Parts: sequence; structure tokens; C-alpha cells
Amino acid sequence: MFNGCTTKTFCGTPDYIAPEIILYQPYGKAVDWWAFGVLIFEMLAGLPPFDGEDEDELFTAITEHNVPYPKSMSKEAVQICKGLLNKNPDKRLGSGPNGERDIRDMPFFRRIDWRRLEDKAVQPPIKPFVVFRRLHDDIYVHGKLSGRVLFLKRDVRAASNFDKDFTSEAPTLTPTDRLFIMNLDQSEFEGFSRTEESRLQK
Repeated sequence: MFNGCTTKTFCGTPDYIAPEIILYQPYGKAVDWWAFGVLIFEMLAGLPPFDGEDEDELFTAITEHNVPYPKSMSKEAVQICKGLLNKNPDKRLGSGPNGERDIRDMPFFRRIDWRRLEDKAVQPPIKPFVVFRRLHDDIYVHGKLSGRVLFLKRDVRAASNFDKDFTSEAPTLTPTDRLFIMNLDQSEFEGFSRTEESRLQK
């Protein structure tokens, strides 16, 4: 969405949705700066800036409540979060004529060399050790090669950077609503190389 173009599609991850989306107002790229503000806050505080028992409460908090900033946040962090989490999209940091330049120039980012970062010349403070095997699989539609998908072969060592609280859990499938699945138009999947024949309508 450029050159002042807007849309009204209601979409997004609830914690990151900007107020104007919730209020069904036309919105532009300022919603991305809002989500960026939520992300910065969450990475610094360990929790999202808005909370609720359910989605309705969460959306009320996003549209009506002020952000409670923890004392552990630096004044530079609070400053950029306040700018990005401005409920008025026209006054939101990054929405002015200078766009993202206003964000890059914030004191919060004073130690960032943006040119070196773009050139991938900055060494990350932590380099996680990752082990995987890169494989590919062909996709056929109506008997013709349609594309190729790259995927990672499962390797126990590939999960070594995840907390053991998660990796020790047995994987389970989320139960599906059988009625919902049965009512889907299965003819949409005819011609694909991988289908469950019993589900296709004959």
C-alpha cells in the first residue's frame, strides 16, 4: 500500500493488529509501524503491550487503553514504543513525510550502522548452531510438474536451540472438526499428486 492507498480488510495476528483495523477504518502502511512497536515492546518487556481474557477484551485494550511501560525500559525504548504505538495513524512514528527515516534516527537506534547492516557486514552477537539437511520435493498438478518445494529433513540436533520444555513434549495433532472438513468442497483438490482418495468426491 503506497502513495496513500488504503484497504479495509480485517486481518492480522490479534496482539499485533492496529486500532484502525479493529475499528474497521481504512488503513495504510502505518499498521506495520504499529506491529513493529508491539514487537519491540514484547522483545523488551517479555509480554505484549495489551492483554485481555479473550479477543474482545484484547481489542478493547488496543483501542482504548494506554500502554503500561515497565520501569526496566530505558527512556529511549519508551520513546520509540510511544511513537510507534500512537493510536492515531497520522501521528504514528514512520507515518510522516520522512517515513522510516524518522524511525532510524530515533535515539533507540543510535548504535545501529544501517548501511553496514544492509550490507550484512555486522557480526551478530550470537550465532546459533543449526544442523539440517536441505532436500526438495516435486509438486505435480494434473500430471505435470508444477514446482519444487525445499524443506528441511528432521534432525534431532536441529532443535538444540529450543527450550527443553518444548522439545521434550510429545508432538500431537490439533483435533479437527470432522463436520467442517466433510463439508468442504473436496473437488478443489482433484488433480494434485498427494490426495486422500477417500475424501475426494467421485
